[in-house]
Order: sequence, then C-alpha cells, then structure tokens
Amino acid sequence: MRILLLSHSPNDPDGGASRIYHVLSAGLRARGHDVEVRHQEDYGLPAGRLPRLLVERVALPQWISRSARSALPEEHDVVMASGGTTYPLFRRLRTAGGRRPLLVSHAHGMSVYDRIANLGEARLGHFPASAAYRAASAPFSDWWEYRGVAAADVTVVQNLRDLDQLRSRGTVVHVPAAVHPELLAGSAVITPLDQRVPGQVLWFGTWESRKGAWYVPRAFRRLREAVPAARLVIGGTGRSHADLAAHFDPPDRDAITVLPRVSRAEQMQLMNQSQVFLFPSLSEGFGLALPEAMSFGLAAVTSPVGFAADHLTDGVDARVVPATAEHLGAALVQLVTDDDVRVRIGTRGRETARAFTPDRMVDGYDRLFREHAGSRVTV
Repeated sequence: MRILLLSHSPNDPDGGASRIYHVLSAGLRARGHDVEVRHQEDYGLPAGRLPRLLVERVALPQWISRSARSALPEEHDVVMASGGTTYPLFRRLRTAGGRRPLLVSHAHGMSVYDRIANLGEARLGHFPASAAYRAASAPFSDWWEYRGVAAADVTVVQNLRDLDQLRSRGTVVHVPAAVHPELLAGSAVITPLDQRVPGQVLWFGTWESRKGAWYVPRAFRRLREAVPAARLVIGGTGRSHADLAAHFDPPDRDAITVLPRVSRAEQMQLMNQSQVFLFPSLSEGFGLALPEAMSFGLAAVTSPVGFAADHLTDGVDARVVPATAEHLGAALVQLVTDDDVRVRIGTRGRETARAFTPDRMVDGYDRLFREHAGSRVTV
C-alpha cells in the first residue's frame, strides 16, 4: 500500500509525538509498504515568530491541508494525521468523488484532557495558564480534534479513556504505542536492580502543569524527610538547574541534578543507574517515558493516566497512586526503603513494559490499514 503520514509535530525521532511516526514508518516500510512521512518543517510555515505563532495556534489545519496537496494524497491508499490537523484535507477528499484513500485520524492523546489538567492546575494556583492558552490554543485544539474525528473513516487512539470518549463518534481502534527499538534493545541486559545508586530517583519530561511538575518537589521533600540521602535526577526539561531549583525547598536544592537535554545513550545510562522512576502526570495520551524507564527495571511511581491506567496494577508492576504529594511521596519512600518490594515491582514492571514492542504497534496499524482500506474507498 501507499501510505502518507502527516505529522504536525517538529521532526524529532526522540519526541513523543514525532517518534510514533518515525517508528511506524520504519516498521511499515519493512513490511513492504511505500510510506511517505511529512513533519512540521515540510509545510513551509511562516518564518517570522508572530506569523508562525498565529498559524500554529489558530490556522494549522488549513495550512497543513493546503501544503499537503503537493504530496498528492488522493493517489495514496491511506492518509493518516494527528489531532485533527488535516480535517480540511479530509473533508475535501471525501467530497472529491471517485476513489480516495482511507482517512485515519490519530489521537496522541485528546487535548480536552490536557486542557482540563492545565486549567485545573491554574485554578489551584500551581501553574499559570495564559490568556492566549485559555482563549485560543486550548479551544482551537479541541475543535480541530473533534472535526478530525468527524472527517475521518477511522480514528486510532492510544489509551482506553480516549476510546471510551470517542467510540460513539465513529469507528475507533485502540493501538498502544511502543518502547523505542533502541531502548528495547538496550534494556535486554541491564544493571542488576540491587546494584543501582541507592536512593536515586529519575524523572523525565517537560516542566509543565499537565506533567504533574508541581507535585515533584513536594513528593521529593516527603522522600527526603524519610531518606535524607535520596537524590533526584531531572532530565529533558530544557531548563537549567537555576530555573528548577527555585521550585524545591532549600534543603533539597543540592540533592537534585538537572540535565536540560539528554541523549539516548545518556538516557540509557541514567536508567541503568537509578532505582525508581517518578511519573506524576495529570494527562497523557500514552506516556512513553514510563514504559521505557520500566523496561530498564526501574520501579515506577506513577499516577493513573495513559499507559499506567490501562496496563499497570498498583503494588504488582508499579505503584499507581493519585497525583498528590502525599501519595507520591509515600510510594517513593516505600520503594526506596524496601529493597524487596522495589526489586519485585521493578522486575514485574520490566516484563510488562518490554511487551510493548515496535512489532506489536506496527501489527496494529498494518492490520487496521489492511482491514479498512482494502481497495481504496469509492465515493
């Protein structure tokens, strides 16, 4: 089949949204499909900061849909895009007449839940939500997403909450994401769980409200009250130590290490050194960082969203607790101080996480495309 994948995200093989397209396209090509992938850089967005921002916030679907015409989408068997960012293109293809491609809307994670999390944190006084986010970014993202679902033949979701929300709106298929192939290979042999840096906790993610960032310093304070030697490594935020240290209590500031950017090799090294992974997100489509850390045997403390809500059991393969400093902190204390529990949960969690292979994910998409495309749809 000829498959066109239209990502609205910057081309970043390590970025969660873009990574899906990279791994999927490689897997589909290995199965003999002709796959073209376009990323944000391929759509000729305005170079000026303000014009570009305006397009990204209020007119991205129209811009991508116009630009994507050069890829001749009507000559493909499948066209897939995320977040409703090609709903005008899908509408045009539906009404053009004749044969057309299967139109697939892909949900990385419904933006309405991100919006609820972000505005909730703002109302609690934890993180601000700008007027532009309230008035444009959030409502436009919701609007695009639902129009993308309505214009598509089938929607792919990565978690069961999105499946539940969208099932009544058309054909919806659940295909979980996958651990990156390099991380899966790198975690085949790991540092023994009883030989990790004592008390070292790892956290990867952007420092923002929906990632539960407000709760991280407070949960770490609870841990340090019980285990003064505990340390926290924060990776991939793009922020400096000075930026983040101010969020922590003064006694804890020297106990954190901030790595603004982390290569995949550094990521694997950190995951082989650390004992516990902290993942307190309030909203996730899947949450790739969690299973990828668990694949290296880190015992996880996580909130019940995305991958954790669908695939983990508290006390069995992770500690799955509400995103409060009290719950997260108590779970951290348990895993850092009880070696037997930490090793047991880390071992079971590793088995669970390593089952989410790229082949498993590609199987889901390949089966979906074959079942629903068949020969191209006739209008």
